[in-house]
Amino acid sequence: MADGLENIVKESVLQMAHGVRLKDDEERQCKLLLMPECIVKLNHSASEVLELVDGNRTIEMIYSELAVRYEDDTLHRDLAEFLMDALSRGWIELKQ
Repeated sequence: MADGLENIVKESVLQMAHGVRLKDDEERQCKLLLMPECIVKLNHSASEVLELVDGNRTIEMIYSELAVRYEDDTLHRDLAEFLMDALSRGWIELKQ
């Protein structure tokens, strides 16, 4: 898997960053990303990816699970872009 994840190997395990968690917002019928001093309303795609970031799955496992759900020629690129963005925003981190 490439496209922006050159420095992060597909066997890397991702986890939610310290103090970050997902929450169902039943009133708005969406997922929220709760962080210290910040709340992000997630779209469906972002919430599906972040639900798979559990501290156990590798990037390749996340991709494989999404590939079963969606037939999309751009899935590799889209996932790489989203994960890089989530890493840079401090939503997720590499598990040590």
